[in-house]
Amino acid sequence: MFFCLVALFTSAPAKDLGVYGESFPIVEENLLTVIQNKLKTMEENGALAKSQQHLAQKAEQKIRHPVPVKDLSKTRTPRQWFYDPSLTIEKDIKNHKGNLIAAKGTVINPLYIVSWGVPLLFLDGDDPEQMAWAQTEDPLAKWVLVKGNPVDMEEQRHRPVYFDQAGMLVNKFGIQQVPCRISQKDRKLLVEELILLKKEQTK
Repeated sequence: MFFCLVALFTSAPAKDLGVYGESFPIVEENLLTVIQNKLKTMEENGALAKSQQHLAQKAEQKIRHPVPVKDLSKTRTPRQWFYDPSLTIEKDIKNHKGNLIAAKGTVINPLYIVSWGVPLLFLDGDDPEQMAWAQTEDPLAKWVLVKGNPVDMEEQRHRPVYFDQAGMLVNKFGIQQVPCRISQKDRKLLVEELILLKKEQTK
């Protein structure tokens, strides 16, 4: 019986049931064309220029007012410690000829090769006391802000001013309080979180 039913349905000729309702062709517009047309419209009505100006203003605002480094406070309890910049080679380093330059496991202290240079001063740029103190330090020291406007300060002070974006250096050296000074002592770095005393500010 099952075989007869299968045979009946499979052997039935195909039948044209006609067209019911109106049919439409499927048209997919190229995405790039859509974007280009959108930009052209925005350009014609001035929306594109306004959008570009808005983005430029946001970028300038971000540059002039970076996000302050988190979890930092003004120094209440002075601290100091040494930071060893030594690195351990994780795999053999060879030159282009295949000769071994440094074997895996070798400990290298870059301060044996190059000097740290001038001190780094980590500062809250919105704190007048810290800025006054920085003026009394080594005039060649590099100022690294953790808060404040580095662009305006650079223009006002006529000197390079940096900003510790995302607290990369603060986290690397374990800094918790500012002002903080980092300088080289022999083959290590001395990290000092300092309290600002009157004599330091006026010396």
